[in-house]
Amino acid sequence: MLLKLTHQTDLTYSAMISESVMELRMAPRQEQDQHRLSFTLAIGPPTSAFSYFDWLGNSVHAFTVNPFHKQIRIVASSVVETDRVKVQPERFLDRWPLPPDAYDYAVWDYLQFGGPIVDAPRLRELVNVLQPEPGMSLGELSLRTLHLLAEHFAYRKGVTTAASPITDILEHGSGVCQDFTHLMIGLARAMRIPARYVSGLVHPDADKYRGFTQTHAWCEWLFPSAGWIAFDPANNCIVGGNFIKVAVGRHFFDVPPNKGIYRGTAQESIEVAVQSEELRVVPPELAAERVQSLAIPIFAGAAGPHQDMLNQQQDQQQ
Repeated sequence: MLLKLTHQTDLTYSAMISESVMELRMAPRQEQDQHRLSFTLAIGPPTSAFSYFDWLGNSVHAFTVNPFHKQIRIVASSVVETDRVKVQPERFLDRWPLPPDAYDYAVWDYLQFGGPIVDAPRLRELVNVLQPEPGMSLGELSLRTLHLLAEHFAYRKGVTTAASPITDILEHGSGVCQDFTHLMIGLARAMRIPARYVSGLVHPDADKYRGFTQTHAWCEWLFPSAGWIAFDPANNCIVGGNFIKVAVGRHFFDVPPNKGIYRGTAQESIEVAVQSEELRVVPPELAAERVQSLAIPIFAGAAGPHQDMLNQQQDQQQ
């Protein structure tokens, strides 16, 4: 599947701020079954950005806006080709519990509780409902876990927040894709199965998938014979070619699309819009990676007593 993706983020402030420092995880990963053919990052107010890989191998772009400003716009555009076939986990030969040699240092972090993925009595009760038995197919156990979440929990917005621990979805019985993902990871870790969080985008399939209009989240379990196998617990399905992986981590706190700090007392609001389009051919003149500027205004001077002057400058620049 060949896809063009546009991910726009608008940050708006209730008053002038004097500095913003931000890092982004918006560039799709290069994977065996996913190839990023191009990536363009446009930022306004105009600034420079540098990129690096974090400790998990995710592409990170960082930038600073120093002049006074009231808005930041970020537009990340990608062309990605996926060659991902939906697997049938029950056909793998892996058995539970996993053998000791499956737990090397590379997956140690994916076995530990931490952040929003906390151990709790209700989590252990769900493990008992799953009834894992020695020698059980790991694929069967993973599908049983996927279906259990669909049966016992409802997808509902507004119940949790980005910082909610899994005890919230366990208590309320509902949440969004992030909560479902954290919970499925928590169940895996309670059973000593390495599991990791994936943030990304989903190209719509006849409006079948929840969360496709914004960033999405799913998880991966480690199968020693096959590697990382991806599940979407919010949609009770195996991840297919219309899922675009952007970043992986222990949990959401490792991989938010944008995070940072700003100097000022203003309140921040955020709007996110994601568009995707299936392409028939690779567009010509693709740039592997480039950074562009957007014409978002900046202001000389300080806020407060000089607000009228700043408003006049804003009118002139617009």
